[in-house]
Amino acid sequence: MLSINPEKTKVMIFQKRAKKCTESSFHIDNEIIEIVQNYTYLGTFISSTANFSMALDKLKEKALHALFSLRKHTNISKLSPVLANKIFDIMISPILTYNSQIWGVYVKPDLKSWDSLQLEKTHLQFCKRYLEVSNKASHMACRAELGRSPLIIAINQKIINYFLYLHNKGNDSIVK
Repeated sequence: MLSINPEKTKVMIFQKRAKKCTESSFHIDNEIIEIVQNYTYLGTFISSTANFSMALDKLKEKALHALFSLRKHTNISKLSPVLANKIFDIMISPILTYNSQIWGVYVKPDLKSWDSLQLEKTHLQFCKRYLEVSNKASHMACRAELGRSPLIIAINQKIINYFLYLHNKGNDSIVK
């Protein structure tokens, strides 16, 4: 009794290497369902190889768009550090960390490799613009001056909370 739109329905075969799958075809009511390598699901770009680099690039673009829009309407460097941090945490950080409970486990957790990711570069761009310092200024010093930690810490907290949620949800179903 379920009605499915075959034009919007796609099939993705997860595999280690991206390759076209031509041997299988999927049908619903004699309609062929397209096999895709990439798909955007609930705002997250997913690839068949479970590589989230494109998803992170799209999040960075959205966050930069929001940051530039914010800077267009507000001189961030004139705000107090507490207010500037609050604005970043409310407007920009949710974009950068969107769905990080899923893709965050695939990102290297060490600070050196994290600083080279586009998401953290966007965070650092905010810090350096606020402080009105050179792009070559120390990342750690800029974060420390604003009292900010790298986004990877917030992302790891989200991952842990999500696993705890799943664990507790599983225990609830066992008890009932």
